[in-house]
Amino acid sequence: MSTRTTLALAAALAALPALAQERPNEGDLFGGDSPEAKPSPAPAEEPRPDESALFGDAPASAPASTQQPEAAQAPAANSEQDRDAQALNGPAATDAFETEEAVEDPLKIGGRFYLRASTQGSEGVSFGNTSFSAPMLVDGYLDARPTDRLRGFVLGRLTFDPTRKEGSGSLIPTGTSTSNISAAPQVLLDQAWLRFDVGRKLFITAGKQHVKWGTSRFWNPTDFLSPQRRDPLALLDTRTGATMLKVHVPWEEKGWNFYAIGLLDNAGPANTLGRIGGAARAEVVLGQMELGLDAVLQRGRKPRVGFDFSSALGPIDIYGELALKKGSDTPMYRVPEGVSLGDLLGQVQGGGAPADLGSLPIEAYYPDGYTPQVSGGATWTFAYSENDTATVGVEYFYNSTGYPTSLAYPYLIFQGQFQPFYLGQHYASVYALLAGPGSWDDTNFILSNLGNLSDRSFTTRLDVTHRALRYLSVEAFVAVNYGQKGGEFRFALDLPSTRMGQQVIPPIVVAPPTVQAGVGLRIDI
Repeated sequence: MSTRTTLALAAALAALPALAQERPNEGDLFGGDSPEAKPSPAPAEEPRPDESALFGDAPASAPASTQQPEAAQAPAANSEQDRDAQALNGPAATDAFETEEAVEDPLKIGGRFYLRASTQGSEGVSFGNTSFSAPMLVDGYLDARPTDRLRGFVLGRLTFDPTRKEGSGSLIPTGTSTSNISAAPQVLLDQAWLRFDVGRKLFITAGKQHVKWGTSRFWNPTDFLSPQRRDPLALLDTRTGATMLKVHVPWEEKGWNFYAIGLLDNAGPANTLGRIGGAARAEVVLGQMELGLDAVLQRGRKPRVGFDFSSALGPIDIYGELALKKGSDTPMYRVPEGVSLGDLLGQVQGGGAPADLGSLPIEAYYPDGYTPQVSGGATWTFAYSENDTATVGVEYFYNSTGYPTSLAYPYLIFQGQFQPFYLGQHYASVYALLAGPGSWDDTNFILSNLGNLSDRSFTTRLDVTHRALRYLSVEAFVAVNYGQKGGEFRFALDLPSTRMGQQVIPPIVVAPPTVQAGVGLRIDI
């Protein structure tokens, strides 16, 4: 090796530490001032442009501290490398979302595994023939939050009940909230939505999402945007969301909120512009009272308006809802007074042939005028020891489209209009909650008593939840059904063979339920 080569290599090795210390800053990487153009020491941090510059209302001019010195302003005839450097270092079009501080881990993955087992004892049914089910539910979600102003969320669901046979579905209610789980594995889309804001003043959520209205605990007549009614006794609301476009405008100074919503599938798929529904809601705070006023318009359904409130009245919290519409979306039925469906079928059945349900003297009609649904209640939380509190509450529900007796219930099943907790005209409940009593900090007790006052049937249920591990919860419940046989909570059937059109339905015998019990394991990650 020549002396000249040796000296050049030594000089290069000597320069390596200095080069390693000169790590390019973010200005070099993303278009800020180049080191050559900045005097030493470096100037203060570049001020953030205002919103008018971000959204294009006015041209974004660079502050004086960021102007390039004359030495950095190369003529256009420079080399390709100079043009690239000028393009990188010069002012670029500003994106509103790029100005937000990005998070290091923008995507979260999680889910839920929910395994349950329940049984129902019925009057006159042996232990070996007692019904049993073990449905499972698996949720998985992707939650992307690249900035605090942008979020995307997707939740898929898998349901399966190995204790049911395929094709064993029945219209007959079983008295448990798990009876709607399919025998075959089913994959559902629960949620899929995108949320962002415009100027931090207008908040938009588009896609399949959950929006629950109303303040009551058991009966929510103003919950207009959910396709299904909620099971008030279920610890987990397993209803899937509805597809909509929601625009939220908050009034922060007053604490008020306003919503405008476009509905795409609540009353069936909106495959034409005329089938797109609309809804609006206003939430107002007046002193200690919170008020909500909403309305929904959809083709194929009656216009609905709702009102709800919640407020403190001394140590007691009160709440209520009112849902109002004219008439009914579905027909109601008049059954001859004092005559059961079984009696009617026996009258029209002749020669051993199946009785025709269409020939029964049952009148279908639509109610006139307005049909209100009203629910309301009160809760009281009090301390019964130095560190423990309990909550007790009462709730009442009036349903003008309900039935005063249980005579029409079997016919509603055949018509596909049997809606639990909304069959009667009058309901009432009394409940109590103990959260972590004494040394049982991870255990909660809920005692609920619900009654259909119209048909005089009742159920009393005790739920116990315990946090066994950080992610594992254990649940258990026991319920007792009592009251009039044939009522909603003591539903019973004894029907001969019937016929609906060309379909022949074999004889149906359903014993009234007496007791229910179940356990559950839930993992939330």
